Amino acid sequence: MKALLLELADAVQRAVGQIAEDPGEVLGRGADGAPSLRIDRVAEEAVLRTLDYGGTKIDVLSEEAGFVRRGGDRLLVLDPIDGTHNAIRGVPAYSVSMAIGTDRLSDVEEGLVRDLVTGATYYAARGRGAALNGRPIRTRPSREGDLLIGVYIGKNADPSAARVAARARRVRHLGAASLDMCLVAHGASDLYYMHSATPETKLRVVDIAASTLVVREAGGRVTDLGDRDLDIPLRPDARTDLIAFGDPRAREAIR
Repeated sequence: MKALLLELADAVQRAVGQIAEDPGEVLGRGADGAPSLRIDRVAEEAVLRTLDYGGTKIDVLSEEAGFVRRGGDRLLVLDPIDGTHNAIRGVPAYSVSMAIGTDRLSDVEEGLVRDLVTGATYYAARGRGAALNGRPIRTRPSREGDLLIGVYIGKNADPSAARVAARARRVRHLGAASLDMCLVAHGASDLYYMHSATPETKLRVVDIAASTLVVREAGGRVTDLGDRDLDIPLRPDARTDLIAFGDPRAREAIR
């Protein structure tokens, strides 16, 4: 399915690059009731149109459309634009995230995250490793006193976020979970911490299905806040907090 995922990512990148109208215009409501913006709709329609054109029989779970039955025995878990707020504000960090699975996060077979600004493409296949632009990637060993971590911060963040941030030498937060997690996968970041104080701002499974596989195939772990390997159903209502890290020492450093 790698060729299909690359074709879909290319279609999204072309479609988003050709938007002439206001990308932030609200065009309705998505499957979860949140506002559906033009850029999200354009990206999702590019994927569905490409699937239709190729006659690809695969069901789709998408942020905007919800579950779309297309006669397939596998599921494309799609976030057309991860980092929508970045995209409409002009912050250069947003992606399309796609994963192939069936029922749960643990059975995802392939995942692809395309940075729609730089074109950087992260890809992983279960049991076959992870790559960035075709080159294998691995998480990095952590060094005491030199932690670089990503932390979800803001008014909806749990107070623990400030404590976690204080343990790092440097803190980064891209505002697109798929990209924040991919930074862990290729060793740019030691850890990504997401703990939302409000249920409606926790991460959706469509946000993290692909990047979870990328981190794991690069040698890292993705857990819930109780240190259990993260596994949630591939459903529109599935949301979670998480910690992604490469070296267990990075996890220990934020306890």
